[in-house]
Amino acid sequence: MEPVETPCVCTTLRMTTRSVVRLYDRALSAAGLRATGYSILSRVDAEGPLTITDLAARLALDRTTCSREVEALVRTGLLTTETGSDRRRRMVRLSPQGATRLADGHAHWEAAQQRINSAFGIENTDDLLSRLRSLLRESTQAGLVPPPRADRKPRG
Repeated sequence: MEPVETPCVCTTLRMTTRSVVRLYDRALSAAGLRATGYSILSRVDAEGPLTITDLAARLALDRTTCSREVEALVRTGLLTTETGSDRRRRMVRLSPQGATRLADGHAHWEAAQQRINSAFGIENTDDLLSRLRSLLRESTQAGLVPPPRADRKPRG
């Protein structure tokens, strides 16, 4: 059975996201990663140590969700955390093991990217990315919806 076609932007985006995430999860599983973990490791690698709050903001994640994902990566040794200059803030760093796993995952990420480009077309993919970035910007900066809550304390 095919997914429903709906005029609802939210429903269509969520259905598409679930499908695309499954593709990336399958590809990245060969490196022992999932799409969320790969994106967190990639962001910390690209920007250096970040607070949980800043990392959540950069990935448009709720702080609680980001904290939970980071903790899982810390438990597996892919990230480390340390107290920042303000003792209430934790800095997230890529561990040597995390750098190795990220490098291992990159070829699998590239394969998933290529599958999308091949199926959808490079120009269509580039256009889609541009439009999605605009929608993300507009939906947060223009005040259509509030950004993810960065002030929420993790439960537990």
